[in-house]
Amino acid sequence: MYEYQSIGGDLSQNIASRQKWSLGAGFFASSFVSQSLMVLAIPFYQMTLGVDPFLLSIVLILPLVLASLLNPWVGRLSDQFYSRWGRRRPFIFVSSWVCGLLFGLVWMVPEHWSANNQLLYFALSSFLLYCAYAFLNIPMTCLSYEISRDPVIRLRLMGTTSYFVKLGTLLYQWLFPLAQLTLFSSVFLGIKVVGWLIGIGVIALLGMLPAIFCREQQSIKQKKIKIKLNDSLSLIKNNKALVAILVVCVLQLGGGAFSASMDYYLLVYYVHGGDISQGAIDKGWLSTAYTLLGMLAIPLLIRLSARLDKTKVLQGVFLLTALGGIIKWYIFVPDMGLWIIVDALFCTVVWSAMITLVPSMLADISDQHTQQSGRAEEGRFVALFTVVASLSGALAILLSGLCLNLSGFDAALGANQTDSSMTNLRVILAFGTCFFSLAAYFVIRLRLSVNNN
Repeated sequence: MYEYQSIGGDLSQNIASRQKWSLGAGFFASSFVSQSLMVLAIPFYQMTLGVDPFLLSIVLILPLVLASLLNPWVGRLSDQFYSRWGRRRPFIFVSSWVCGLLFGLVWMVPEHWSANNQLLYFALSSFLLYCAYAFLNIPMTCLSYEISRDPVIRLRLMGTTSYFVKLGTLLYQWLFPLAQLTLFSSVFLGIKVVGWLIGIGVIALLGMLPAIFCREQQSIKQKKIKIKLNDSLSLIKNNKALVAILVVCVLQLGGGAFSASMDYYLLVYYVHGGDISQGAIDKGWLSTAYTLLGMLAIPLLIRLSARLDKTKVLQGVFLLTALGGIIKWYIFVPDMGLWIIVDALFCTVVWSAMITLVPSMLADISDQHTQQSGRAEEGRFVALFTVVASLSGALAILLSGLCLNLSGFDAALGANQTDSSMTNLRVILAFGTCFFSLAAYFVIRLRLSVNNN
C-alpha cells in the first residue's frame, strides 16, 4: 500500500473549514486568469476595435497552445519537488503574484498603437500569463487531490471549489460592462482599471491563500525521473478510463464550448440588432442565471453520485444538455426577454459536472495508478488533463473565429447582418450543443461504464 506523509499538520478525514475555504478562494482566483482574459478580449478587441474574428482567434489560441507545452514539465516538477512546505504550496504562493501582475500588464496596451501592434502586445503578454498560470493551476489542482484520499470527502471538496469557480463565472461576465461605465473617460481606461483590480485584488491576494492555509499530503521522497513525451503517451495508451475522460473533455470543452460561444454574438447582433451594450448586459444576466442554477446543481450532483455511479450521473447530464441544445433554437430570438434564462435550466448542469464530477473521477483514476505503480504522480495526470483542456479551448476559439467568417458574419455591418449569417450561428449554437453532448454521452456509456463493470 502506498503511504503519504502529512506536511504542516495532521490531516484527518474531516477537512478543516479553513482549508476548504482557502482552496476555494484559490480556485476562484485561478478561474479568473483564464476565463476573464477571454471574456474581456472578445468584446474589447473584436466588437469594440473591430478586429477580424478569425485573426483574433489565432491571437487567442497561439499563446494558450504554446504555454500548454510547459504543462507536462510543470506537472513532473511539482511531483518531484520537496521542501519543508510541501510539493505544491511554494509554487502556488509565487505564481499567484506573478499571474496577478501579468494580468494587469495584459491590458496596458497603448491606445495610439495600430490594431496589429495592439494584437501583438496582447499575444506576447497573454503568452507570459499562460506560462505563469501553469505553475498556479497544476499544483493547486494536485493539492485539491491530496488534501484527502477518501473519494467521498474529495468529491465534497470538489463541490466546495466548484461553488467558488461558479462565483467567478457570476462576476467576470460583468467585467466588460464595468469597464464601460461613464466614470471612466474611455473604454481603454476602464479596461486598465478593471484589469489591475482583478490582477492584484483577486488573482494575487486570493490565489496565495491555499499556500498559506492548506495542508498537503506529501509522498515519500522518490528518485527523480527525466521528463519524456513517451511517458504521457504510455499513460494514455495503458489507461482506458483516462482516455475516456480526455475524450469527454475534448467534446465538451472543445465542441460544446465552441457551440456555446455563438450565444454572445446572437444576443448582440440578432436579439438586440447590433447593440453591444445591451447584448453584453443580457449576456451578463444569462451568465448570472448559469452561475446561480449551476451552484444549485452542485449538491444535487454530489448526492446523486453518492447513490449512483458517477458515470450514470454524467450520462444523464449530457442527455439533459442535448435537450437544452434543441431548446436554444427557440429562445435565442428577438423579443424573448428574460425567457432567455430558460437556456440555463438545461445547459448549466454540464458545466457544474465538468468542474465537480470529472475532476473527482480523474483523481480516482490517479489514485488507482498510484496504488498500482507505487508512485505518487498526480502532477502527470493533472498536466495531461490541462494540456487536453487547453487544446480543446484553443480548438473552440479557432472554430468560433473560422465559423464566424464562413457564416457571413461581419462586425463592420453592425445591425445589418445578413439573415443567412444569423441562421448559421443559430444552427451552430443549437444543434452543435446537441451533437457534442450526445457524442460525450456515448463515450461515457461505451467506455467508462464498461471499465467500471
